Amino acid sequence: MRIPKTAWASLAILFCGLVPNLASAQQETPQPKSKQPNVLFIMVDDLNDWTGALKGNLQAKTPNLDKLFQSGTTFTNAHCSAPVCNTSRHSLLTGLHPVNTGWYGTTGLKGIRDSYDQVLAGRLPMPTLFKNNGYTTLAAGKIFHKGVQDFTYPYWDVTRRANYGFRKNAASKGKFGPAAQDGGAFKLKYGKAVKGDSLNWEALEQGRIPPKGMPDEQIAQWAVEQLEQDFEKPFFMAVGFLRPHVPYTAPKRFFEQYPLNSIQVPEVPDDDFSDIPLYGKAMAYGTLPNGDHKEVLDLSPTYWKELVRAYLACTTFVDHEIGRVIDALEKSPYADNTIIVLCSDHGQHLGEKKHWRKQCLWEEATQVVLFFSYPELKARNQTNDCPVSLIDIYPTLSALCDLPEQALDGVNIKELIDDPEAERGRPVLTNRYYKNHAVRSQDWRFIRYRDGSEELYDHRTDPEEHNNLASQSGYEEILEGHRKWLPETDALPPGKSSFSKDSYDLRVESFQRNGVPAWLQ
Repeated sequence: MRIPKTAWASLAILFCGLVPNLASAQQETPQPKSKQPNVLFIMVDDLNDWTGALKGNLQAKTPNLDKLFQSGTTFTNAHCSAPVCNTSRHSLLTGLHPVNTGWYGTTGLKGIRDSYDQVLAGRLPMPTLFKNNGYTTLAAGKIFHKGVQDFTYPYWDVTRRANYGFRKNAASKGKFGPAAQDGGAFKLKYGKAVKGDSLNWEALEQGRIPPKGMPDEQIAQWAVEQLEQDFEKPFFMAVGFLRPHVPYTAPKRFFEQYPLNSIQVPEVPDDDFSDIPLYGKAMAYGTLPNGDHKEVLDLSPTYWKELVRAYLACTTFVDHEIGRVIDALEKSPYADNTIIVLCSDHGQHLGEKKHWRKQCLWEEATQVVLFFSYPELKARNQTNDCPVSLIDIYPTLSALCDLPEQALDGVNIKELIDDPEAERGRPVLTNRYYKNHAVRSQDWRFIRYRDGSEELYDHRTDPEEHNNLASQSGYEEILEGHRKWLPETDALPPGKSSFSKDSYDLRVESFQRNGVPAWLQ
């Protein structure tokens, strides 16, 4: 039995720190030819806890995810290693933490590519380990930042070529298209494209959708077709969905499920930033010219509601496409011998703490959806609230499939999948850029910025993280208990011999020169 959470003395214990065979494919009832488990790995871009099962937003309609989560174990306190697509995905798929690789958001894909073999040091990325050990590896959609891969590397046997029917230009947003037909509210406001104007939406009429469907519809259809094939070997199939990533566009019928006048927006105190250090304020500022939250509020009295509605619509849309894939698996001969893992790459703010998007160290940005099921799992429809990390996926899948062990930074959490009372043994570390860290334990979030400033939140009484306790008396022991999980050293970005400045330093310097904007005070 878990020791009561209120006992600080137990904190250290509570820390949880294809090629298809074409001839066989024509058979009416293909039969699996391997008893080794298959893996269906589903990744969803920017999906936060706004699902029915996780109750992050009680208005969210996600019937397919809710049904899926009844078939295995859902982790209600799972977190990414970095709250941005590029960094999080490379960390997850290598099982290595950014503080040890130096692959931060500032690194860029070139930095990762150029240092890849050196950092891996003989270890294999997750798809390659499966590929090298008798699995057929397949992928479609957004698995890495740019798609099925960011650069040439032997990950996959079969991939779906990313041609979604959009022209790659500012209006279409490439694979994330279509953007709003008029360019979006902020492009209209400024009369030109501005950084951050992807924070737009449109309920798409049928004529605005390519003949083959939205990108996620095409990705789901590809996965359905693969599950109808006859595989000679066990498969590792990665399916990466794009929504609810911005721009928030989806077929109109999904918007119609959420009348605008019914939409509830997050409650945010006016003085929510009165106890936030400058680096936290710099992260919250965002990318739009006058700051994301101020721009949203200034645009119109309803634009916050419009964006929340659009995010919900996009979430329900991707839930529908995920349901198609799970239905296809259940109807296939692989249903009884397939491990399912579903996760998001990071969370997403919709105005919580006056912040939008991800790219910060608060709960909404770091928390992810994480679900496991596997054939031998005895108990179903269960949850585990112990903090776990996305980098735990790799060692766990490797163990479940009896693959050679790699020297990874994550933890095998099979025991936690089986037992809701089991614990990880250490808290989860998340970082944003160089030397900005969050430590998430069972009940607490601790943040340390590179200038030494700190935040501390008690999730038992303050799940929205409104009250920073770091400078209040009586919390010294809790602070020290979390500080010990900070890394002793942080790897420098590849090719760097020292760290100078990044965009957060520049923003903080601007605040120091010109003052903090009133909305962030």
